[in-house]
Amino acid sequence: MSYEVEKHEYTPKNFLAGDFPTVPEDGVAGAAIDEFTPIAKNDEGKIIPITADTIDSVIGISVEAAEINDPIVYYMTGEFFANAINLPEGVTIDKLKDALRKVSIFLKD
Repeated sequence: MSYEVEKHEYTPKNFLAGDFPTVPEDGVAGAAIDEFTPIAKNDEGKIIPITADTIDSVIGISVEAAEINDPIVYYMTGEFFANAINLPEGVTIDKLKDALRKVSIFLKD
């Protein structure tokens, strides 16, 4: 019998970028959402990823990944590293920075 050691690699992501207070909130996912994704609410009040068309409706950034109808936690305020944000297709970091500032979320390079 031969045994092999499995090797795994973990590269941590620096997400929190400063001392600005983070305020978490929870909700229910209205779609599959990846970790650190800018989010909005749909007409049912469920949490969904933003799109280029809904960027002005952003309410926060997801803390974790969630599947549809799963509970989800998100940040409503805070300071985060821009390169850690999971950008939805068609959304640029510059436009996102402007939209997030309105809800007291600040992105740093």
